[in-house]
Amino acid sequence: AASVQGYEFDSAVLARVLEMDAADVEESLEALERVHAFVRLLEEREFPDRTLTLRYRFIHVLYQNTLYAQIRPTRRMQMSGAVARALEGYWGERSAGVAIELAVLHEAAREFGLAANYFQIAAQNASQLFASREAVQLARRGLAMVETLPEGRERNERELSLRIVLGNTLIATIGYSAPEVEQAYSRARELCQQLGETPHLLPVLCGLCVNLYVRGKYRKGLELAEEFLALTERWQDPAIVVAHRMVGNALFFMGELTKARYHYEQIVSIYDPAKHRVLTRLYAAEPGMNGHMLLGVTLWLLGYPEASLRHSREALRLAREVSHANSQGYALYCVGMLHQFRRDSETVQEMSESLIALATEQGLGLWQAGGMILRGWTMVEQGWAQEGIQQMRRGVDAVQSVRAQLYQPFNLCLLAEAWSKAGDRQKGLAVLAEAQAMIEESEERYWEAELHRLRGELLLMEGAPLSEVESCFDRAIEIARRQQAKSLELRAAVSLGRLWRQQGKRAEARDMLAEIYDWFTEGFDTADLKDAKAFLDELSIEVGRRS
Repeated sequence: AASVQGYEFDSAVLARVLEMDAADVEESLEALERVHAFVRLLEEREFPDRTLTLRYRFIHVLYQNTLYAQIRPTRRMQMSGAVARALEGYWGERSAGVAIELAVLHEAAREFGLAANYFQIAAQNASQLFASREAVQLARRGLAMVETLPEGRERNERELSLRIVLGNTLIATIGYSAPEVEQAYSRARELCQQLGETPHLLPVLCGLCVNLYVRGKYRKGLELAEEFLALTERWQDPAIVVAHRMVGNALFFMGELTKARYHYEQIVSIYDPAKHRVLTRLYAAEPGMNGHMLLGVTLWLLGYPEASLRHSREALRLAREVSHANSQGYALYCVGMLHQFRRDSETVQEMSESLIALATEQGLGLWQAGGMILRGWTMVEQGWAQEGIQQMRRGVDAVQSVRAQLYQPFNLCLLAEAWSKAGDRQKGLAVLAEAQAMIEESEERYWEAELHRLRGELLLMEGAPLSEVESCFDRAIEIARRQQAKSLELRAAVSLGRLWRQQGKRAEARDMLAEIYDWFTEGFDTADLKDAKAFLDELSIEVGRRS
């Protein structure tokens, strides 16, 4: 009976299964330990229902395996079910705490429906403990149990729940864009259609939507996101915070920054940890963290550097409050990206190293690649250009290897800038052409203005006609204004102003730059605004001298 429970077992469970007096069982176990050195007492403990028990372990797992193998199959099946029911009785409503043990026991008892339920719970428990790979294995074992059940609604419901768990855990281990993730959620959507209206449709739509986004298919993903938002409004479901994230993300990546800001602000205003944090594992990210983080990135682009920083700090705090690897990885990446916007290489290095360590430990391939790109950028800033470029290129290639395009135009712009600092402008221009092709294919446009500005800077260094260079800067300003991306407009205005100064148009350069600089109300200690102010002062002095 002990071998059926496992390598470790409980005296109270044996007493119930064998219908023996608990004291007699304990005396027998004591003799097995004292006289035969066959088992060893680990501790005295109390089950959740207040029953006292002695926890024992076999001296060697071979003893357990040998005894287990000697039990006839029918008897083993009966005893496995009896041990499972004994444990469920002692643990009661807290049976999730021994879900793996119960799953294996019900599997051995050929109670496959119950085994599938416990494998699902065990997979969820594993993901909470950052054990993402184990969670995937448990979810798949649960699906194997489902395949043994007769066809019908109950089987479909069990499979659907497990497909959702599998999809979320696969996101953590092999990335959002992996074919297995798409397959898990596509099958789950088929099951939703067979079952009719079900709240399970929401995490399925979310999984499919995120899979599309990471592959750069934003317009197609937006259709699912809008369907998700409509359902949460109709059902008054708390997942409306997730719906605003999904819609906001598509708008953000396509450069609709003010519309994206509205949705992110909705998350921040609605978010209640007590109500919404429970959604973290179902939707693969802590909702409040997502709202603050994405709002922070958007606000920087829109020209609010200090407000952006406050939201990013709050996002990092919320991410650290939950034991959810993907949330922490996403937060570290975006906070690192935001500080790259601010040209704060010291903080970018800190975030990227923390991200790489987490992602390596947890197998978060996409975030590991993002961390490598950010760390490579800091190496270039510190004077290690070739080493930094190699690190960045490996990161970019790693992103592409998992079929992801998310943030790739931004990553490639960083790489192009690095080639420029290394003195190879032609390679920089080639990388920018690669980024432009991605933008045209996916419509990931939030960083498009900076791409055109960088192209202009590289062409200027290459000695290209000034009209071609000016066209790049004009295009950057045009895009930034259309998106209301004031921070990128400021950068492009500085670049164009420097070109105009070379052409003797100092007054025009001063007036243009003053107009965008005077718009800002915060962030005057950030690198871009300090550079713009210094250049503006130079222009004002030069114009004054000429007059």
